[in-house]
Amino acid sequence: MPRPVWNGTISFGLVAIPIKLFHAVRKQGVSFNQLDDRTMARIKYKKVSAIDGEEVPEEHIVKGFEVSKDHYIVIDPDELEPFIPSATRTVEIEEFVDLDEIDPVYFDAAYYVAPGTTPKPYVLLAKAMEESGKVAIARFVMRNKQFTAAIRAENGRLVMSTLSYADEVVDPAEIDELSGLDEIDVSEREVRMAESLVESLSATFEPEKYRDEYREQVLDLIKIKAAGEEFTMPEVVAEKPQVVDLMAALEASVRAAKDARARHPAALAESKSKPEAAGKPAKIGKAATKTSKAAGKAPVKEAPVKKAALKKKSA
Repeated sequence: MPRPVWNGTISFGLVAIPIKLFHAVRKQGVSFNQLDDRTMARIKYKKVSAIDGEEVPEEHIVKGFEVSKDHYIVIDPDELEPFIPSATRTVEIEEFVDLDEIDPVYFDAAYYVAPGTTPKPYVLLAKAMEESGKVAIARFVMRNKQFTAAIRAENGRLVMSTLSYADEVVDPAEIDELSGLDEIDVSEREVRMAESLVESLSATFEPEKYRDEYREQVLDLIKIKAAGEEFTMPEVVAEKPQVVDLMAALEASVRAAKDARARHPAALAESKSKPEAAGKPAKIGKAATKTSKAAGKAPVKEAPVKKAALKKKSA
């Protein structure tokens, strides 16, 4: 059962609402330890001097900030003490803004905000924010670090996301590859075809459809080895990128997307349910392996999606 990571109150005006914060995202991954293959003992790290390689005792380790190459300014922990934010237990709401005013690049970690001892003020705030469509911008301190956060209401619940500071967000103008895009010329026909492709692939977002396949395969590998079974390494074939005509590729992609939709079980079931479709076979579109004759280019084929699967070797 999830445990709260922070307890305190939301404060705005003269109102104080007791709350608890819970992680809204639980990161999944596979971690490994480094081992000595001769003894299978864990590898440990030592803090050694870069000059002589000798281990440095803990009492001789200090903090330093590198101001130039190999030139450090030593900072004593006592000198940092006055700057450490006060460990308050209050989320101070400073203002309310529209959600679409916040660029998604600013969003960082997400937390569920749960009510504390008195849920009624919590419910009241959530309903007021949801009906007004506003998002609260607040400040709070957690683990001696000050955060700016956005609190929004969803289905009667409050969700808080910490925000990156403006000077932490990279300016796109600093990336050379993003400059000059406004000068690239595209035709109206190409835009319409691209829009058609977007429309043909449009769907309702279902996050459960997307999985970390690498992590799943690694866990399968660990399970096979833990059971003492042997496995064969999957063959990985590198696909070479094809240089194709843009319009031909767009047209082929649109046809392939439409054909895939027509073959989808839901589409087939819907066509069978219609009276006029009774007794008629479902139409299957042509595979997207040909371009338009007008293009006069080489056939365009979509690269097959290959998923490396672990195979158990027969005993």
